[in-house]
Amino acid sequence: DRSNEKEEESADIPAWKKKAVDADPTACPFGGSWNAEASLDATAAEKTDDDDDDDDLPPMYSGDGSSDDHEKAAIAKTAASRLKSSGDYPAALAKYTEAVLLAPPSALLLAHRAHCLFRMDRRAAAVRDCDAALDRNPDSAKALRIRGECHVRAGEYQKALGDLSAAQSIDFDGEAARMLKETTAKCREMDAERVKAKNEEEDRLRKRGEEIKKAQDEARREAEEEERSSAAGAAGMGGMPGMGGMPGMGGGMPGMGGGMPGMGGGGGMEGMMAGLMSDPEVAAGMQNPKVMKAFQDLMSGPGGPMGVMSNPAKLQEMMSDPEVGPFMQKLMGKVMGGGGMGGMGGMPGMGGMGGMGGGFGGDMDDMPDLDDDEMPDLVD
Repeated sequence: DRSNEKEEESADIPAWKKKAVDADPTACPFGGSWNAEASLDATAAEKTDDDDDDDDLPPMYSGDGSSDDHEKAAIAKTAASRLKSSGDYPAALAKYTEAVLLAPPSALLLAHRAHCLFRMDRRAAAVRDCDAALDRNPDSAKALRIRGECHVRAGEYQKALGDLSAAQSIDFDGEAARMLKETTAKCREMDAERVKAKNEEEDRLRKRGEEIKKAQDEARREAEEEERSSAAGAAGMGGMPGMGGMPGMGGGMPGMGGGMPGMGGGGGMEGMMAGLMSDPEVAAGMQNPKVMKAFQDLMSGPGGPMGVMSNPAKLQEMMSDPEVGPFMQKLMGKVMGGGGMGGMGGMPGMGGMGGMGGGFGGDMDDMPDLDDDEMPDLVD
């Protein structure tokens, strides 16, 4: 019996291997044992470290049925099962591959070969055999379990959860149950982390949106405040049409040599008027409608403020008004910066506007004299 068994084993050994064994029984070019290499071609190119393990896939059945040998396939499967039980996974893989090539493999045969590949840490090849097994039998619990274990090793816990759950629903396995429990916990942990990350991202976007809205609101308030300030300033200058242009002030009045003292030249007319309007006393006087009306007439009349100097009747009318006269005295005093209009204090006789010398400095001989009895005393 023993000799018959040796003859059967000898018949299964390829010719190239017999020649190599006879030459050196201890030398195995692929490592391991000669039995583990029974189905390998000694002329195949040696795998290098640069080769990708995913490309190292065992061959699949590709026959057309004309040369199938189911008897030899059964013998190879039996030998593979024995080797696998002893833990010799490389040798078992060789025998399983031999059986696969001899006849169309069943789902269970492919699942057994996938198990050997998994134990040899060739997960990509194991997953491929499991996929092929499940194509033949979608209810192959063994193929589902092995593929699930491959997914666990690769850190693909969601895929592993699906395969292990399906395997347990078909055929309960204690080891698979333990792995399924761990995988489920891991998936829950990952789901919690995803939810946390999602919530943190939503909070970050919400806070960013609030910051943007706050900045927009502040910018809007500042623009509104600026607009109100501009409107208030315009309202304070309203009703003074004569302010629109006093072109003659650019070069100064005759004899003023560049403008009225304190004005820095005619170019500062608008600045001067703005300064006058910001003066509390002037602003208070402008609250009187009668004063405002007289000021408007003064500014809008022919020649502007200087035009009234050549119109004694108009000047007398303004100065004789108990409300307008004192305001005009005060206004002219501020315009002259204290350097002129000295005689305006008591206005005694207005004789040639003697006090104007310091301010106007020009020839005022053409200014008509006013009699003392024509000019009211405006001093209290």
